[in-house]
Amino acid sequence: MLSGLIRLSIRYHGIVMTLAALLLAYGGFRIATAGLDMFPEFAPKKVIIQTEAPGLSPGQVEVLISRPIELAIAGLANLQLTRSESIQGLSVVTATFDEASDLFRNRQLVSERLANLPGRLPATAGPPVVLPLSSSSATVLTLGLNANDGDLLNLRTVADWTIVPRLLAIPGVADVNVFGGSIKQLQIQVNPLQLQRFNTGLNEVIQAVSEAIRQRGSGFVETDNQRMTLQLTGLPVSPVEFEQLVIKREHGQNITLAQLASVGYGPEPPFSAAQIQGEAGIILMVIGQYGANTLSVSRRIEQALEALQPLFKQQGISLHPHLFRPADYIETSVNKLSGHLLLGGLFVLITLYAFLFNLRTAIIAALAYHCRWSVR
Repeated sequence: MLSGLIRLSIRYHGIVMTLAALLLAYGGFRIATAGLDMFPEFAPKKVIIQTEAPGLSPGQVEVLISRPIELAIAGLANLQLTRSESIQGLSVVTATFDEASDLFRNRQLVSERLANLPGRLPATAGPPVVLPLSSSSATVLTLGLNANDGDLLNLRTVADWTIVPRLLAIPGVADVNVFGGSIKQLQIQVNPLQLQRFNTGLNEVIQAVSEAIRQRGSGFVETDNQRMTLQLTGLPVSPVEFEQLVIKREHGQNITLAQLASVGYGPEPPFSAAQIQGEAGIILMVIGQYGANTLSVSRRIEQALEALQPLFKQQGISLHPHLFRPADYIETSVNKLSGHLLLGGLFVLITLYAFLFNLRTAIIAALAYHCRWSVR
């Protein structure tokens, strides 16, 4: 049988060489597109639902948010386990499905159940959000930012509005978690003594401000030739404009917000903090998508950060790009594996030549052996 195979290969050597070239091209394609990660996808198939509820205690979050979400998704096909974590201002519900189920179909079923749920949650709570689908090892790259002038407010603004959107636009990035810094917000700090002086309640201030910033549709004006859409302008956007807002009118005089409160930009109450080399800063954890190649995604992120270097210099930001980089372990493993394969191939070639005393025959046998293992 072996002799017949050899004669057939020699007779149709063109076909054999073509098939060998195709097999080599396919092997190169598979190597180039192989998903490289520190660990395989070992995590169970689960869907994580996160809901923000500012101001609510853990007990309120459990009763008013976590429990309704658990009841809403109960009974889904292939659902095995549901567990929740309720902390101050945040609910995290994890639904674990059967290993043989389709993960994307599971996410669709959960999203359908959550569609009508916001109306049953407290008004101050945000909508339930299904977290992006990420890999088991999750973190692709962890990097840090320091402000040379110590301005954490501007540093967090640059991170949220410039760096994070740029990273999310990279193929293979599922999410970017930001820790530390100060989130900039417009704050209205009411003075209780001034409320008492002008005989004004806190509810009046809240209602007046809410009405002032509410976006309203103004309809349209239709003529014989066209329809013109009306848009309301003049809504307050700066602290000065908010200070001029009239809360109420009493005894022929306007009582403005500036008489009752101080208005200005300030940091949002923090929920996290971060330090890099002993200095306060921001930590960004880049989360990889499910099935993404960690090595290629890491390199794309580094290219994007390199393109942002002029911005960092302009804003006085120090970048620490390699706080945690799983790609380092992958690169080291691949390089060592390549070296071991080359060394093993050399030993195989020497052994074959020592027994066959023919270099050509030894090279052919060594190539056949290594091609076999490469295909595997």
